[in-house]
Amino acid sequence: MARERLSLLLVEDSDDDARRVEVELARGGLNVALTRACDAESMHAALGHTRFDIVLCDYSIVGFSGLAALKIAQEFDRELPFIIISSTLGEETAVEAMRAGANDYIIKANLARLVPAVMLEMRDAGHRRARRRAGVELSQAKTRLQALSNRMLEIQEDERRRIARELHDEIGQALTAVKIHLNTAKRRLPEEAASHLEESIRVTEMALARVRELSLDLRPPQLDDLGLVSALRWQIDRQLCKLGIAVNFKAQPDLPRLAPELETTCFRVAQEAITNILRHASATEVEMGLTSENDTLVLTIVDDGQGFDPAAARQRALQGGSVGILGMEERVTQAGGTLIMESSPGQGARLSARFPLKLSVPRHNLPLEG
Repeated sequence: MARERLSLLLVEDSDDDARRVEVELARGGLNVALTRACDAESMHAALGHTRFDIVLCDYSIVGFSGLAALKIAQEFDRELPFIIISSTLGEETAVEAMRAGANDYIIKANLARLVPAVMLEMRDAGHRRARRRAGVELSQAKTRLQALSNRMLEIQEDERRRIARELHDEIGQALTAVKIHLNTAKRRLPEEAASHLEESIRVTEMALARVRELSLDLRPPQLDDLGLVSALRWQIDRQLCKLGIAVNFKAQPDLPRLAPELETTCFRVAQEAITNILRHASATEVEMGLTSENDTLVLTIVDDGQGFDPAAARQRALQGGSVGILGMEERVTQAGGTLIMESSPGQGARLSARFPLKLSVPRHNLPLEG
């Protein structure tokens, strides 16, 4: 089976040495399309015209050098295999060349090693290019996955908002109307008959309260109407304060309205953290802070509960347990931020989420459609 044809650039100013290299390549059975250059100008021209598989270069050329040639080759392709050929290449010079990026060096008095060296470098270059392609493909896949994850979170929040609105506006209003009609009927019926409606009114009131709770859990209107700070205060009062947990919430007074996606991410992280505190921490005090530092938004949540092992909790999540921690990490990462959880058994816990600060765009600054 014929070998694949190699496109080879030989940088050599000696006709005799160039001929010896050609003979050695042919003797080794390589199928080579050889182009020769003898100075920087001709090397630039050759590299600009042809895509080469490998470069062989004499180290000592009149008015030129192997290191200069190596630099030119790297300007065109940093992964292009580059082998130095020299009559007298000292050890220190060889080490310098290898550190600069040369792949190998051959002594002209021992050209028998030339073909094996070329074949080895071609194989290694193929591996490097394959790894580079794999890296590019992996990066592209991560970018696509991140975009998909972002879109899924957007869809999730849109769906939460829609269902919350339907629960509040449609089902909530329908139950309110039922309650009003039942109370009206109760007043018009004899006392003995009206008493039978009490249970129906009570069940309706319970259902109405539950619908309101579900609507608030899905998407609190404070988040859209009043902003992140108000939504966090509401969540703290609703979940922590009513259970007797002392809360110290400090928000930067002059914090402006943030981009909607950033407010949503911060709120969901805080919501999950509060849920974990209620379920697992047995805490009596909680501190929460929301500040901006330069171009960074910082959310911190500290509790005095029983603490936990973050690494063990993350491992349990990966094995199918509660995915609360993974969910918080995913949301923060998708927003371009970092999440740090510090805790140990018996020592409470501290959560710190940092995000690139993105402000809300005033409506009068939005581009016109059409």
